[in-house]
Amino acid sequence: MNEQRGSISRVIAGLMLVEALTLAIASVVHFGVVIPLGVLTLDDPFAGARIPEAIIAVVVAVAAISLLTRWVGAWWLALAATIFAIAGVLVGVSIVLFGTGSRPGDLVYHFSLLVALLVTVGLLFTPAARQAIRRAP
Repeated sequence: MNEQRGSISRVIAGLMLVEALTLAIASVVHFGVVIPLGVLTLDDPFAGARIPEAIIAVVVAVAAISLLTRWVGAWWLALAATIFAIAGVLVGVSIVLFGTGSRPGDLVYHFSLLVALLVTVGLLFTPAARQAIRRAP
């Protein structure tokens, strides 16, 4: 049972690290770095999203690390970081939807990230996760 409890917190932390990584990559791309991916190229300099995405990436990564290292208060930090990220993604969606020229790729990214963040919140509220994270030694 202890191993199962530890695994749920690792799953949540892993998901959060993936979310943080995508935000960091988005920030780098918005700084003007072009990332060729074969048939697809990430090239979207956008000054308004550079810093916010970087900040959200750091916040989510720190919360994920808190889960992995079993910091006291890790559950609250993970929850707060995820809600903070959801708010940031919703701001991003509104900018994409109501800004000059909607970009389908940006919408797909933001909505995919939003789904992942909502799954993260859902996992954080499972009894197993709450018990595992709050009682971590």
